[in-house]
Parts: sequence; C-alpha cells; structure tokens
Amino acid sequence: MRLDKWLYYARLYKTRVRSNKACTEGEVLVNKLKKYNSSYNLSTNDIITIILDNKIKIIKVLKLPKTRISSKKVNEIYKII
Repeated sequence: MRLDKWLYYARLYKTRVRSNKACTEGEVLVNKLKKYNSSYNLSTNDIITIILDNKIKIIKVLKLPKTRISSKKVNEIYKII
C-alpha cells in the first residue's frame, strides 16, 4: 500500500494531498529512513516516524486497511510507540 494512502486511511492527516505533501517534504520516515516519494510500498510491522505540529510520533503499522477507517478503529491499524 502507498505510504500517503496509508497515512490518510489511518487518519494521521485530514487529506491525502496533505499526507502526500508531508512525504515529499521529508516529514515522514519509514524504518528510520526519509521517504521523499509518497508511492513507497508500506508493509505491516514497518515503523513510521512523523513530525506533526512540531511533535514527533513513532508508529508501528499493524494492518493495511482497504478504505479510510473510523476514528474508533484506529487502535487496530497502528500502535503508538
């Protein structure tokens, strides 16, 4: 699954355009490496580091959803480390 798509589906960004922009600006790291292309193929158990509002979030990917999930099911998709 594309990195920008997963970030949007997991409700870390409000729009897919914003998640794409975050990837291209270097605000997203996958397994401690900056991913400047939003088309990076994400898989389960990857570790994502995100810089949001001057705060750093470290997240472990648990599942790859097929659609955008509800806010109640966020805990099933990723785990904050």
